[in-house]
Amino acid sequence: RRQLQLFLYVLLAGFLTGIVLTAVFPDRAASLWLDQGLSEQGVRYMLPGLFFRSFLPTFGLLLCCMLLGLSAFGQAGAILVLLYRGIGLGIAVSRSYLTWGLQGLPVVLFLQLPHSGVTSFLLLLAARETWRLSSRFAAFVCHHSGEEGEPLRYYWIRFFVLTLLLLLAAAGDSALTYCLSGRLMGHSGGMA
Repeated sequence: RRQLQLFLYVLLAGFLTGIVLTAVFPDRAASLWLDQGLSEQGVRYMLPGLFFRSFLPTFGLLLCCMLLGLSAFGQAGAILVLLYRGIGLGIAVSRSYLTWGLQGLPVVLFLQLPHSGVTSFLLLLAARETWRLSSRFAAFVCHHSGEEGEPLRYYWIRFFVLTLLLLLAAAGDSALTYCLSGRLMGHSGGMA
């Protein structure tokens, strides 16, 4: 539980960093690499495009966490993944406010917050699993008697379940974005 709180603080620090980056460098913060596809700027895709735009960035971070867990020093990488996600959230929210002002609040509440909240929670769980397995490898490398852990297959099963949950979250996000983007951002239902 304390570990999840620590991870949440890292995510929050990234969020605040993203806000500051957007305020200081508004043009450079508009990069897809930084906002991780979380920004709702110009959402004019068909449903499959919305799904992949919602799924792929977070899947890449999940995959990164999964691979970092197989390293003796993956704990630092898990922290960096959460920091990076927080920066993306801060940039996406800030860009919405910069673009639409207070009228951007519904975009944040109904289009960004549900998906980013669910996927950030999934990444928090992934970081916890990464930390656990990586700590076991680090104890083995340093010749310390580490805690006897579960078989490695449980690690793979947990990441498989996280990926399935991410697929569901991406499907829900793409459907929600497709239905509401026209009403909230003033263009026709997510279509090109």
